Formats: sequence, C-alpha cells, structure tokens
Amino acid sequence: MIELSVIIPTHNRADRLRVCLEALRHQTQPATDFEVIVVDDGSTDGTAEILAEIETPFALRVIRQAKSGQCAALNRGIAASGRYCLILDDDIIPGPALVAEHFRAQRDSGGVVASGQLTVRAPASADWYARRYAQRWSDHYHHLNQGTRAPTWQDCYSGNLSALRQALLEVGGFAADLPAGFDVELGYRLQRSGIPIVYLPAACGEHRDDKTGRRLLSEDERAGRMLLELIRRHPDLLPELLGGFWDTSPRAILLRRLLLTLSVAPRLLTRLGPFLRSERWNREWFRFVSAYASWYGVRQAAPDRDTWRRMMQRTPILMYHAFGRSGEPSSRFILPARRFAWQMAWLKRLRYRVLSLEEFLCYRREFRLLPARSVVITIDDGYADNYSVAYPILRRYGFPATIFLVSDNVGDANRWDKQGLLAGRPLMSWAEIRDMLHSDVAFGAHTRTHPRLTTISPDRARDEIEGSRAELERELGVPVRFFSYPFGAYDATVSSIAEQVGFEGACSTRIGLNTLASPNFELRRSEVRGTDSIARFVLGLWLGDDHLPPRRK
Repeated sequence: MIELSVIIPTHNRADRLRVCLEALRHQTQPATDFEVIVVDDGSTDGTAEILAEIETPFALRVIRQAKSGQCAALNRGIAASGRYCLILDDDIIPGPALVAEHFRAQRDSGGVVASGQLTVRAPASADWYARRYAQRWSDHYHHLNQGTRAPTWQDCYSGNLSALRQALLEVGGFAADLPAGFDVELGYRLQRSGIPIVYLPAACGEHRDDKTGRRLLSEDERAGRMLLELIRRHPDLLPELLGGFWDTSPRAILLRRLLLTLSVAPRLLTRLGPFLRSERWNREWFRFVSAYASWYGVRQAAPDRDTWRRMMQRTPILMYHAFGRSGEPSSRFILPARRFAWQMAWLKRLRYRVLSLEEFLCYRREFRLLPARSVVITIDDGYADNYSVAYPILRRYGFPATIFLVSDNVGDANRWDKQGLLAGRPLMSWAEIRDMLHSDVAFGAHTRTHPRLTTISPDRARDEIEGSRAELERELGVPVRFFSYPFGAYDATVSSIAEQVGFEGACSTRIGLNTLASPNFELRRSEVRGTDSIARFVLGLWLGDDHLPPRRK
C-alpha cells in the first residue's frame, strides 16, 4: 500500500499541469513510494487528453468531477488518498527533493502539518507591484529559512502542504464555502486541534506567477475582506487578525487612517511606486500599499460605520493615584478634586462609555468588539482621598472604577516611598473599602507591600502577588480578579506569576492605548497627572500619552 498521495487539483491549466507532472518524474524519492492523484475540476482545455497520454514512473490516478471548485476537488482527493496527503497546486514546479522531504517529515513524526518553501519568479514584463510582490514572497521565506520567525497556520499554503489524511478528515477538510483563504483556515483548524506545524525549507517548489499587479492588488483586498469571515467562524482570531492594524509606525497609521476615511482606492497609490528611486522608499511604499489594500478590504466588508470604528478603536485605561482636597497643591500624583470632576464631566459630555475593568476584560475574553468610545478608570494604591474625594464624584456620574490596594498597608499609610509628596499619605481603612464594595467600585491587588517586583526573587514575588489576593479576598469576601504592577515594573516571570495565581488581567504603567492585540497581563494605561490641562486630558483619550508632546518635568 502506498503511504503518500500527492494531490493536485486542476482546472483548465493543461500546460502547467504537464510541467508539474514532468517535475514529479525527477524526484529523489523512489517513484514506487508515492502516487499522484489529479482531480480534474471540469476542465475543457485538453487536460483529459494529456492525462490519458502521459506516462509516469509513479502511479497516476485521475478523478474527474463536474466543476465544483478547488476545495471540492481537494476534498475528493483527500478522501481517496493514502495515509499521508501532499497537496500541490497545478502551477507549482516541485524541486527534486520536495516529495522526499514531506515523506520524511511525516514518517519521522507520525503526522504533522508540513509547509514547504515556495519561490516566486516574476516574469521580465511584470509591473512594479508584481515585482515587489515577488520580492515580498521571497523575504517571507527568507525569514522562515533563517529561523527568525516560526511557522504558523498562516503559512499553510495549499500549493505545497502535507498532513496526515486522518487529521484532515477529522477537522472537516477544506471549507468549500470560503471563496479565498480556505487553505490557511484549514491550517488554523489543524493547529487548534493540536497538530504541530513545521516548515520544510528543502521541500522547495517554484511558482511561476504571471498575474498582473492589479490582480495581485485585488487579491490583497480580497484577503482583507476574508478576515471578517474568518473571525465570524473563529471569534478567537479577532485580536490576531485585527490587532495588527496598529503594528506599524505612527506616520503610516495616520496616513492609512486618512486614506481609509477618504475611501481612496488602493490602485491609485500604486502609481507612485515606479517613481520612487530609493530602494528603501520603494520597498516601504509597497509594504504600505499592500497593507493598505488589505485594510481597505476589511473596511469594505465591515457591515456599518459603527462596527468599523469599534474594530479600529484603541481603548484608554486611565490611571490615577491621589486626589487633592480644597487648598492642596496639585502635582504629578495628586489631582485636585475640582479637576477630577471636570474630567468626569468631559467623559459624559463626549459620550464616552466608561467600562469597569471587569467588563473590559470580559469583552476581550469572549472575543467581542468593545463599544465605541470605551474607557476604563483605575486608581493605584488606595489612598484615603479615593474614598472621601473621588468616590462621591464617581457616584455622581455613575462611573465604575477599579482601585488597586496594597493589602498589608490598608488602614495605615504609604510606607514604600521614603520621600516625595505621597510618602506617609494615609490609605483607606477596611471599613471605607467595604462601604464602596457594593457600588460600581471594584478592588484589585497591588501586592502586599508595594515592592519593585523585578528586583526581588521569584518566590518572594509570588508571595507578594498571591498573598495580596488571598488577604483581600479574605477581608472583602469577594473574588479579586485584577492586578497592578507596583511602579509598573514587570517582566515575563512576574506577569506569568500573576496569571498562574489566577488573576484575569494586569495593568502596567506602559503609556499608550490598548488595541485588540494588547496582552491581558500587559495592559497599557494613560497616566492622568494633577498638572494636566483639560485639553491634554481630552487629547490623551483620543491619541494616547505616547502620541502627545512630553510633559514638562
């Protein structure tokens, strides 16, 4: 019984199919070890005659079906295959070692998802976008070859892919109702089922692509439109697929948002490419245009303007500390009561939706889009003025907030700062905390004694983090779900401890707004200083601290 079946779906590509089959004649793997299954999806160009006449050293089986689409053809081939399936596009020219590399990877592992290397050769007559597209493809595989990025489900192109037949059947094969992206969507389902994805650099095939730049640009737009369909099927892909909107320079983001607002067609942007003589700027402009085309596709597929805004928004988590009583001077950490009331009034006036931290993380956990103009209010340390000054203002506007408490110091004072305006400042009592408990105020942990967690041992850090949660839950009688890193200091070990002990998320002091892709244990915050103007406060809600001019020290 032949273990490996090479499956080639084809439709009206007789000449290219002949070249593909000819290359399979010259594989280093003995021809007796594999078979080739060609699924003819209703070809009318002489494919049947070529398949009837061609002589091959390997077993060749032909399955004919009325035109039903590439996915249907692939699934027919999988159903008829041996133990392992190697899927090739009919316009791929397999290198001599391609079959051997896939065969070895599958037999040695007992079944993985193996993605081979695809090279693209643009014809000499190719236009600017097509040439740059081929170069991007080459760069992609260069990173895989160098090991600077690991293969994922998004590398599972059906042009050069192998997997265990049983695994393909168990996840349901290719989604025949997807017009594009069906191969990577299958890769995602295989990865989610626990099957490792590996990359085979020596399993090389050449793709001779003669598509024009305009067609390739249209495919980029179509890929963008398909993102929303993938998210509809797999909601947990929401942060991965849409969070990348912000993974570029601020200048590129600003230009992208402007062009999307104006609905500028991507094809208009390609006209500038040939005139950019600098290799660096030429390459960067292609990257911008290609990414813009994908996001243009997302924008076109969005059902309405509100959904688009919710997909693209970044959420501020405001960070406060202390609130000054009448006559107390303002400073970085002490915000006058009157100014805090103004800020809350502006949130109301600008129609911001103030979410509790619990609501915010619930939306993220359930992979739902946040309401438009969402904002979260957090307060660190738990000073007595949080109860006497801030709490009445929050109640007046009906806004929820989360206060992070230093558990060993509740009812005492700030003992961790040896100097500065907050040193020795009184903290809330347990009675005051309990009085707020059943309102819209929630409480999170801020360690037991407020140490800089990155400077102490992991065991002590765990005691500080886990101990603060246990003490707060014992005193308050409610779950404590959230954590804030003292001084904003954390690393991979510290954030891992916070997650291991059962928190649902953690706030840092890294400035900026949170995107869909922001990790739940590295949430950014916008520090609201007592010296900030209302104008800076409002701009910070929209742009984030990291996009505003530096404050005066």
